[in-house]
Amino acid sequence: MLHQAHLLIDAFLIYPYRMLEIPIFGFLLGSFWLAILCVLVGQFTLSVAFRANRQWLMGDNREMVRMHNLSVRALLAKDKNAYKACNKVANDAFGKVFFSQVALSISSLWPIPFALGWMQTRFADVDFALPVSLPLIGDAVGYSFSFIPLYILVYILFGKVKHRLPYFRNIGKWVREGEAESEPLIRFGDIGPQKATKQG
Repeated sequence: MLHQAHLLIDAFLIYPYRMLEIPIFGFLLGSFWLAILCVLVGQFTLSVAFRANRQWLMGDNREMVRMHNLSVRALLAKDKNAYKACNKVANDAFGKVFFSQVALSISSLWPIPFALGWMQTRFADVDFALPVSLPLIGDAVGYSFSFIPLYILVYILFGKVKHRLPYFRNIGKWVREGEAESEPLIRFGDIGPQKATKQG
């Protein structure tokens, strides 16, 4: 069964590479299609991970905002000890939120190694000559040199249109709903020196 599944996946992935008669155009078309699949699968994985951890992620974000606001109020009240205590908790919460967002972003990249692994089986011996020899690269590049830029391009384009796609536009909606549950973030720039003096 695994062998049959591998053959089906291989036939599905290689088909766009054979659609055009000119090999280089066929390679670019196939790689572009592969990049689209990687972005779609990765973004779907990200959405599933976000939904599964939504309450925990939003809880950490609310805690970060709440403790930050408390530290600002303590600063306005000139309570140095309260400010330090609240600011420390706010920084810890920020670290949790930051690394959670990094982990979510990484979860969208997992299809890339599999795509490159498949390309290795098909295009390991294919080299593209460069017009000039480059340091550390040489005068030819392999399949990854073309796939990675195509992936980045597709990722950027997808980011511009995903808010219009039926499923993916819900991710932004979920984030906005979670942010609406949190109290507004007090920014130091919003306070102003006059207000700070008045409340101090």
